[in-house]
Amino acid sequence: MTHPRCGPTVRPSGTKAFLVSLSLALTAAASRPAVAGAPPPAPPKAPPAATAPSTDEEILRYLSLSRPGPEHRWLDPLVGSWTVELRWPGVGQTEAHASGTSENRWILDGRFLLCESTAGDGPSRLGGTTIYGFDSREKKYFALGLNNLATYYLQPSGSYDPVTRSFLLSGKERDEATGGSFVYRELLKIDGDDRHVLKVYLDVLGRPPVKVLEAVFTRR
Repeated sequence: MTHPRCGPTVRPSGTKAFLVSLSLALTAAASRPAVAGAPPPAPPKAPPAATAPSTDEEILRYLSLSRPGPEHRWLDPLVGSWTVELRWPGVGQTEAHASGTSENRWILDGRFLLCESTAGDGPSRLGGTTIYGFDSREKKYFALGLNNLATYYLQPSGSYDPVTRSFLLSGKERDEATGGSFVYRELLKIDGDDRHVLKVYLDVLGRPPVKVLEAVFTRR
C-alpha cells in the first residue's frame, strides 16, 4: 500500500530487521526515566593507598643499616693499651726515634676505633689522634689522622688483606711547603695479638717509595 504523503512502506526483513529492533530497544532503554528511589551505580573503588612508614620505623631501618659489620671485627686486635716505638729519617744518615704510649678503644657504639698516642717529652713531644673505621657506603677502611704538628688532617683509605692481616691505606695531600701535592701509603700489619707495626711511605717520582715513619706497637 502506498500512503499518499509518506511514500511506499518498506518492511525490514532478516538481519536488517533484527538490527532495527535492537536499535529501537536500546533507544527506548536510554530514554526510560529512572525508577524513583533506586540508588545510583557505585563508583569503582580506588586501590588502597600505601601506608607511609612512620618516623620510628625509618630510624630503626637506618640504624639497622648503620650497625657495625664483620669488617669492623678486623680492627679488634688494635684495641688496648700499647707502648710505641717511633722511628723516622733524621738529619743526614741518622735515624730519629721516640718512645711513647697509645690507648685504643671503640667509640660510638663500636663504629669507630679511637687511638690516642703520645711520644717524647718537652718541646719535642708528639701527640696524635687517629680514628679508624669502615665506611659501609664506599666499602673501604679509612684512618682520620690528627696531630700536634699540623692544623690539617690526613684521611687515607683502602682495604684489608685477611691473609697477611694487613691494612693498606693511601691518600693524596697538599704539600704546605711547596704548594704541590704528594701521595703517601700506610701499611698497618698485625703481627699477632700483642704486636702491630705501622709503616708510612711517600711516593717519589722516578724512585721507589721512601719510608718516612715506622711505629711499633707492643701490648702493655
